[in-house]
Amino acid sequence: MFLTLVGMSGIGKTYWSQKIAAFGFKRFGCDDLISDRLAMQEGVAAADFPMHQWVGYPYEEQHASRAKRYLETEIEMMQEVLEYLSKANSDENIVIDTTGSFIYTPSGVIQALCRLTKVVYLDTTAADHQRMLQAYLEKPVAVLWNGLFQPIDGEALEQTFARCYPNLLISREHLYRKISDVILPPEIHRFPALSTEDFLKAVQ
Repeated sequence: MFLTLVGMSGIGKTYWSQKIAAFGFKRFGCDDLISDRLAMQEGVAAADFPMHQWVGYPYEEQHASRAKRYLETEIEMMQEVLEYLSKANSDENIVIDTTGSFIYTPSGVIQALCRLTKVVYLDTTAADHQRMLQAYLEKPVAVLWNGLFQPIDGEALEQTFARCYPNLLISREHLYRKISDVILPPEIHRFPALSTEDFLKAVQ
């Protein structure tokens, strides 16, 4: 089985992909792969590279150029993952833990991944939106805004984020749903007693 997990950062993709890997699947953790490659480009040890802080917030001067490099690196890495998938035996078990920004890679990359794997979207609730915004403001993650961070003169940064972040989530959720073979609602993928075996049954 070839699985791809999609959804916003912090929704549970890494948690479930690691549990699935422990079940015997080969795991591609895209965020870590991107971070390792950027660290190498920066001449920093992978363990010491603060990728999320490096990308930073959208109002910071370096954000645009670094977000561009992040996406370029993500595209390169995804092309390598696709090459591996295209040569893998059909009886191999593979899980791909994508980044939230995967949806901004070229259509050819997305279409190839949809063709080669079963895409599973971990859905969110309205309450998740506020939780994810608060977590992002407290500690940045490498979020690519794709033009949706739109400050207004005189508006406090907190108000700008509160206004723009939901728009980012809604726009991405539409794209995630569009490419997914399976949509897992929160009451399933967050069910405390859900085993890895039950998760895999739910997405078959």
